[in-house]
Amino acid sequence: MGTLDAAGAAMSRFLRSFIIATVLFVGTTAHVGSPNAIFDGNAGGYPVRVVVRPPEVIPGTAEISVRILDGGADVQRVAVRPVFWRTGRQGSPAADDAARVPGPDHLFTGKLWLMSTGAYNIEVEVSGPRGTGTVSVPVVGAPTAEVKLGTGLTIMLVVLGAVLVAGLLSIVHAAAGEALSRPGTDVPQPGRRRARIATAVAVPVVLALTVGGWNWWQAEAASYRRTLYRSLDTRAMVVDSGIAGAGRQLAFVITDSTWTPQRMTPLIPDHGKIMHMFVIESSAPRAAFAHLHPERIDDSTFVTSLPALPPGAYDVYGDIVHESGFTRTLVGTVRVDRSDATAAPGLDPDDSWHLASAEGLVRTPDGLAAAVPGGAIVWLGGGTEALRAGAETTLRFALRDGAGQPLGIEPYMGMGGHAVVLRDDASVFIHLHPMGTGAMAAQQAFEMRERGDTTEAGRLRIPAGGADPGAAGSHAGHGAGLTSTVSFPYMFPKAGQYTVWVQVKHAGRVLTAQFDAAVGG
Repeated sequence: MGTLDAAGAAMSRFLRSFIIATVLFVGTTAHVGSPNAIFDGNAGGYPVRVVVRPPEVIPGTAEISVRILDGGADVQRVAVRPVFWRTGRQGSPAADDAARVPGPDHLFTGKLWLMSTGAYNIEVEVSGPRGTGTVSVPVVGAPTAEVKLGTGLTIMLVVLGAVLVAGLLSIVHAAAGEALSRPGTDVPQPGRRRARIATAVAVPVVLALTVGGWNWWQAEAASYRRTLYRSLDTRAMVVDSGIAGAGRQLAFVITDSTWTPQRMTPLIPDHGKIMHMFVIESSAPRAAFAHLHPERIDDSTFVTSLPALPPGAYDVYGDIVHESGFTRTLVGTVRVDRSDATAAPGLDPDDSWHLASAEGLVRTPDGLAAAVPGGAIVWLGGGTEALRAGAETTLRFALRDGAGQPLGIEPYMGMGGHAVVLRDDASVFIHLHPMGTGAMAAQQAFEMRERGDTTEAGRLRIPAGGADPGAAGSHAGHGAGLTSTVSFPYMFPKAGQYTVWVQVKHAGRVLTAQFDAAVGG
């Protein structure tokens, strides 16, 4: 009986070790702490909003929702499929039909398996009387969690394991004793002795198998844990430029040992920039903000001139895109001294920085207004509509002159605008475009691979001069038809206090406004 108790205890320890309790959410596509991808665009004649909720574990299923924005009663079919960057469309599974959700929202939902870690292009095809159109949503599939079993399931597995061990030992006992006796007769003394010996031999064998299984699972769990996506190690520092009159520079260095050509595909420009860097004051009220575009001086070092930021501690975020379409945000911190900050030459012409005005925000009939040179940026409905975590929302902004009249917005790096959302505790950071959360360079990388615009070694044919990986003017469609308003689709991942910066361009000048947002649960 003691050996059976020992076997049960070993099984219990094995199952307790089997339970993995840590859940870690990290940024996977040009953001931190905001795992869902959201996209607004036109699938032929149908304006759509696509939301992709990637799985926490790979392989796993991604949840897809497709909303027809202008009424979708005439939509006949919505199909979705995952296209992995290595395999392309030819190596991808057939599209699955999304199911129409009853109700007035014209919503379709579906699920797709993401089988490997890496960049995906979720293709959504919409068919109806207005024709058939397709949109592509870049998504990163990466394991981000170790899932915990519930208490009830744990208890059930322990009980079942104990029953299996007891049953196995009972089978051995019966096979060596009763099975060798005539039916209807008692087991003779030699048979009973043989059954006890066989059971005693079986106990350590079962224990060895249990311990072996335990060790195997521990090794598998450790191996899986090493595949969890994490932000790369970095170091940010202020350095001498070595150029007379050029002041000092901000260097952002990737120090992670995994940053090797053998493990990661090369970087490609997004909107013509190898990195979009955001330098934001670390402490409230986060009054200083800069959107910079450093140069890459070697495989792991990015350098930019420092704008005239006040001294203090700053959080640094660097958005980069790989040739595979995999996007990531590098995170670091830096200390800026008064002697470091300078509006020196050498800044990228698309760089911009902003110091929050002491005047604060002004409430107008249609929203909250933040003063900018020559007028104001108005968050339409800002502060009046309830923002909820996990709910789709559209952040809408308008540019007005001093009299409240509309001012025309010009393309800023090929887009109608840029927005940054940051939670007060820095657990959420995201760089938004009017198309949503994805990087345009990731979309272009998929398109280039599909049309065979690659070298014999599989590298993308990047145009000379480091332009975006696509035809010249590939951003033109996103900067065309601009008016005085710009919108950004988003889903706040959790409740809390947020800061939102929105940037638009007018008369050749980048204008930045800062807003506070309270998001409910």
